[in-house]
Amino acid sequence: MEVNFDDATMKKLKELADEANLKPEGLIEVVIHEFVNNTGARVYTGRWSKGEKDGVKGLRYVVQWPFKPGFLEATGDLVAKWRLE
Repeated sequence: MEVNFDDATMKKLKELADEANLKPEGLIEVVIHEFVNNTGARVYTGRWSKGEKDGVKGLRYVVQWPFKPGFLEATGDLVAKWRLE
């Protein structure tokens, strides 16, 4: 899987990862794990009339975060994988 972010998002992602002593990839794994495994996580789509570009209609994505904080207990192998060197 390959994921690309714009510069502003990548900058913020790196800041958050550094605060948690994680690689950006590790932070992404933790956040996505907690998002998809907690009740209330949804992504809704809807038309966006002003978003049409090059003949493709735009869409609006609404991210609904879970209703409770996530809590992930990571085993040592995952910590080693995710942690900054």
